Amino acid sequence: MDDIYNTKPITQNKIVFFDIDGVLTPNADFVPGKNPNITSESVRIMHKFVDKGFLLVFITARGVNELRLKNGFEELLIKEKLLDYSLVYGSAGLDYATYSNEFKLKNNQPVFRNETVLLEKKAVIKRETFGNLDQFLIYKMLLGREIQQQLKYKGFHIAPAINEKLLTDARLFYQLKNNTNAERQKAVIASQKIANEMREAFKKTNKYGSPVDLIAKDIVAGIAIEPTMLGKHFGVLRALKLLGIKPNDELIGYAFGDNNSDGQMKIRKDIEFVKINGTNTDFVKKAEKILRKY
Repeated sequence: MDDIYNTKPITQNKIVFFDIDGVLTPNADFVPGKNPNITSESVRIMHKFVDKGFLLVFITARGVNELRLKNGFEELLIKEKLLDYSLVYGSAGLDYATYSNEFKLKNNQPVFRNETVLLEKKAVIKRETFGNLDQFLIYKMLLGREIQQQLKYKGFHIAPAINEKLLTDARLFYQLKNNTNAERQKAVIASQKIANEMREAFKKTNKYGSPVDLIAKDIVAGIAIEPTMLGKHFGVLRALKLLGIKPNDELIGYAFGDNNSDGQMKIRKDIEFVKINGTNTDFVKKAEKILRKY
C-alpha cells in the first residue's frame, strides 16, 4: 500500500464511476437496511485512483438515507478523507447526496455572533425527477400492495418483515421466504406480468397520468420493480452535468459494475465499462490493471 495518498491534483476530465454492492463489497449479497461492507482493498483502490487524479463517482440503487446510516458508507468516505474527491448518487442516480450551509438555530431562532447569523453545514439530498417518473411516485403505493397480493395469490411467500418496504422512492422491493435463485426467477416472471397488466389498466383510467414502464429484476436479496427509464446512466449524466463536462469535451472514464444493467453507465464512447463478476477480488484485480496505465 502507498504511504501517501492524494498527492496529485484532481482533474475533472478523469472520472471513475462505481456501483457499490458486488464491486466494493466482498460479494453481491445485499441486505436491505444494513451498511454495505466496503473492503479494505476497495478503500485502498479508491485512494490510488484519487492519487492518480481521478474523481470518484458512486452510483447505487441504495437510497441516500441508507448510505448515511451510522458507521455507513458516507462516514467511511469522511474517515478516509475521500469525500472531497467524491460524488455520491443514490436511488440509481435519482438522489444526490450533498451538503448545504444553513442558518444555525437554537430554540428555533437564528444564532448570531458579532451581529452575523452563523451558518452550519447540513447533509441534504438533491432530487432530480424527469419524464413521467412522477406518476410512478404517485401510484407506487397502489402498485406495491396490489403486486404483493397477486404474488401471494400465485403461491409466492413474501417475507413479512420487509414485504412492502420501499428501498428507494423509485423501487418496490419484495423478499421471498424461500429466497432461492429458482424461486426468484419465477417471481420475476410473475411480477413482470402483473406489472404489465397493471400498466395497461392504469392507461385506461386516465386518472394518474401516463404510467411508466416497469421492469422486474432479481437483485439476489429479493425482487425489485423499477421504472425502465431509471438506471445508473442517469447518475453518470447528472455527475457530468454538475461538473460542466459537455459531450465533446475530453474525458477519461471508467465504470465498474457487476451486472449487465450497470453497463448503462457507458453512455459515452470514452467511458470504459468494466464488468465485475460479483466479487471484490475481481474488482481489485481489474482496477489494479487500469491503475498501472497512469
